[in-house]
Parts: sequence; C-alpha cells; structure tokens
Amino acid sequence: MAELTVRGCGTPRRLPGIGPLFFGQFQYQMILLSRNPRALVAGLVVPPLLLAVELGRVPNMGGTAAGMAALAPRVAGLLLFAAAAIALFTHASTLVVAREDGVLRRWRAAPLPPGVYFSAKITATVLAADLGQMILVLVSVGMARLHLTAHAVVAMLVIGTLGALAFAAVGTALTALVSTAQSAQPVLMLSYLPLVFLSGAFGPLGNLPQWLTTAISCLPAQPIVDATSHALLHSGGALIPERDAAVLLGWLAVGLLGSLRFFRWDQHRPGRTRPDR
Repeated sequence: MAELTVRGCGTPRRLPGIGPLFFGQFQYQMILLSRNPRALVAGLVVPPLLLAVELGRVPNMGGTAAGMAALAPRVAGLLLFAAAAIALFTHASTLVVAREDGVLRRWRAAPLPPGVYFSAKITATVLAADLGQMILVLVSVGMARLHLTAHAVVAMLVIGTLGALAFAAVGTALTALVSTAQSAQPVLMLSYLPLVFLSGAFGPLGNLPQWLTTAISCLPAQPIVDATSHALLHSGGALIPERDAAVLLGWLAVGLLGSLRFFRWDQHRPGRTRPDR
C-alpha cells in the first residue's frame, strides 16, 4: 500500500484501499453526470418523451400480441438511442474536455490508480444508461400496458449494460481522434448519430444492399436493438442471442485495446505525431 507524508509531519499516512478510492471516485463521477444537463436531457428525457408522444396516439399498444410486436422495436430503438447518448457521446466528450482542461493530467499525477478512475467513471456511465432504460420501461408499462416477464427484465438489463460498456470503451478510444474540446461534439456526433439511424432504431430503412445490411449488423448498435426486441417478445431462452453477444463483446475488446494503445492523458499539442501515454 502506498504511503504519503504530510508536510510538517514525519508520520506517513497510508492511502485508502481500492474500495474506498473507487467509491469516492464513483460518487464524484455521479455528481459530475448529475450536473451535465445535456447528458440528462439526451439520455434520460428525450427517449421517454418520444415514446410517450407516440404511445399517446395508440394507448394500450402492449396489451395485445400484435401491439407487442409493434411496440418492441420502438422501445429497443429508443433504448439504443439513450445508451449511445450517455455511454458513447457524453462519456467521450467529457473525457476530451477533461483532457484539454488539464483535469486528466492532474488525476494522473495524483496517487489515484488510473484503473480506479476509469472503472468508476465507466460504472457511473453504465448506471446512468441503465437508468434511462428503466425510465423507458416504466413509460411503456404505464402508457402501453407493456407486459414484462422477469426473464425479459433481466435480459434487458444484461443487454443494456453490455451495450453501454461497449459504447464506453469505443468512446474512450475515439477520444484520441479529437484534438480539441470545441471539436468533440461535432466529431462524436458524426459517429454516434449515423450509428443509431443505420441500426433501424427509428424505423426500418427500406431495402438496403446486402453488403450494407451485413456491415450494419456487425456494428455495436443493431445487436442492441435486435437483442432487446427479442427479450421483449420471448419469455424464455438465452438472455441475449449468441451472435449479438459476440458482436458487443468484440466491440468491447476493440474499444479496450484501442484505449490502451491510443488514449492520451495530456492536452493536444499541435505538431505532435505520437500520442502521450
């Protein structure tokens, strides 16, 4: 265990253990998220509001088999929208801002282990994404009488958590491509919005070429929509289809490897060709 010596006092003080350090950093990250109105609106307010507006036109949609078949892809698409807004866009943009403001550099110089910082930040991000999912489910149950089994609830939690982890890992790696805090939002929008729309989150895209359909199915967005729809329409079987789980786990691995290789703690300096490690 590392020790610190307080100035003016010869007695070294031990740092807290990993558990207290993680919990303290997790609380701090949750406070930061709660003070980010854009993240709260994009991930926690807009998706349920869009669902509520649509369900207001067709009440009790989930009370019948045909209604469930129509409702499931809508809920799944908005769940993807919420998860991507929080775990990809907000997570990555706040990392870029913290890096360019010198916050990450100060955290790195502190005795806090980097793994604790990232695990706490990503845990807070995933919990926020799961909260957005819960709000969507409550709106669906309250307005459309969506019938959910315990299996469906657990499956949706597993899918939402795995999807948010994959998005957070990819978002962390993408920060290496963003050089300034001002360019973070437009650059990340270009990766986040097309990903959501191409997944069919807001409705079928029509007849697409086979090669494009195959490519879209290998991205991390469509597996979330497919797996969530499957969980809502089936009460048994695997919590998540094997192919969807494999795609999400693959993107989680890609994001982690990319983050370890390219993530920068220090501010961008024009003219540098190698990332700071």
